[in-house]
Amino acid sequence: MASTLEIATLLQQIEAKGKALEIDRGNSRIELLAAARSLCYKLETPIEALLRICWAEPQVHTAIRVGISLHLFERLVEDGGSTQGLSQLATMTGADPVMLSRMLKHLAAMGILYEIEADDYAPTPLSKALIDSRYQDAFPTVNDIAGPSLRNLHRYLAENEFKNPQNPEDGPFQYGHNSPLHCFAWMQEHPEKLQQFGNFMAGYQAGRPSWMDLDFFPVEENLVKGLSTDDDAVLLVDVGEGMGQDLEEFHRKLPHVRGQLILQDTPETIERTANLDKSIEPIGHDFFTPQPIRGNVRESIKAQREIFDILLTGARAYYMHSVMHNWPDLKCREILSNLKPAMARGYSKLLINEHVIPDKGGHHVSTGLDLLVMAVFSGGQCTEKHWRQLLQSEGFKTIKIWTFEPGTESLIEAEVA
Repeated sequence: MASTLEIATLLQQIEAKGKALEIDRGNSRIELLAAARSLCYKLETPIEALLRICWAEPQVHTAIRVGISLHLFERLVEDGGSTQGLSQLATMTGADPVMLSRMLKHLAAMGILYEIEADDYAPTPLSKALIDSRYQDAFPTVNDIAGPSLRNLHRYLAENEFKNPQNPEDGPFQYGHNSPLHCFAWMQEHPEKLQQFGNFMAGYQAGRPSWMDLDFFPVEENLVKGLSTDDDAVLLVDVGEGMGQDLEEFHRKLPHVRGQLILQDTPETIERTANLDKSIEPIGHDFFTPQPIRGNVRESIKAQREIFDILLTGARAYYMHSVMHNWPDLKCREILSNLKPAMARGYSKLLINEHVIPDKGGHHVSTGLDLLVMAVFSGGQCTEKHWRQLLQSEGFKTIKIWTFEPGTESLIEAEVA
């Protein structure tokens, strides 16, 4: 446990940040949460921390998954979310009351539910969110897709001289699942898991800062300003982003901005974008091959809806969201090397939307995600220093790394050096 002085200092910080919360609920809330979490860690003894990590936290995953299977969280909001008793919940879910009671006790102890009285429970904001498949599918994604790899990661590393995983087709995922398939190929053979992964990816950014927000990245100044005056100017090419949710968000938040918005992903993914907003052009493209939306050459591209000419200057910006962390450095360099020739020096920008771990003082969300993508993709979340070195190695210069708050995705703004 920390010294009395350290505890007193943290309590003073919490008091000050609590007062600031009345004025600014944004940054003050994040700072207050970090101070409160630090206080908890400082107050814990080693054995208390050990029991929390080994007994309390892993079992909450199990209790939540049981709750999802029983539609427990839906039942809790019936009757307007009023208090529900154990016997009533057992009847509504068809579960054994003794078993259900044990699950409910742990869910309440971990803050997932409110325990109003003995055997009386009410929903929390988190339990209400778990009704949504975008939230509840986080648990099968982490436990079923990543779980076998994470649980066996220490064995894989020991058998490979504790070297950093570099092969996405012969790494921790294949070791943990006893499969020769890359994670994405494995999910193709397990459609339910692919759907759950897609749901979670669509939802994990909900309610979190977006680089398109006015107080995050100056879109008008750094992106719209300077766009080619050509009628067919391409503003943004979204490389490998999936179903186009980022481009739809961009168009929704900045409907007045001119310039074409182009979505690129594998042809199989593009085939599933029938409901994509009409402002977005979907094109099948493998980012391990040369980028077709390029400067200096005029060529025709067959899009899903029409054939159009690509302007001489290429795109104003090429954007990748949660793409690079899925691949080891060698593959990331291959992606960058296929993208760079398409970019016009002094005109085109590269925008990378990823977690950037500070060189000192990383946030637990970012560092935890780093180990998860290590286990699943042999990839990683880079430190700021690593990002700059990676980009420089392929002839890019980092203009600025825009970060709104710790533990969330940053926007790396780069150009051809």
